[in-house]
Amino acid sequence: MATISINLPRAEKNRLEHLALSYGLSLSELSRRIFEELRAKISEESFNDYESPKSLKASFARGLSDWRSGRTSSQL
Repeated sequence: MATISINLPRAEKNRLEHLALSYGLSLSELSRRIFEELRAKISEESFNDYESPKSLKASFARGLSDWRSGRTSSQL
């Protein structure tokens, strides 16, 4: 099994841990179940399935770069 690390503010991590415990789960088990559910609901497609795969891939790369550099933020 592989590991994914996600950096969160401490308050958000504590809130998610409390939520997981309210379901009788550890935070890692809750996260695993959420990712499995998402994986099952998101169809597996490739960039080649779209009309302009090169521009879509470039847009995706720009968005990922912006997110990694902190120019965007995500909220749960």
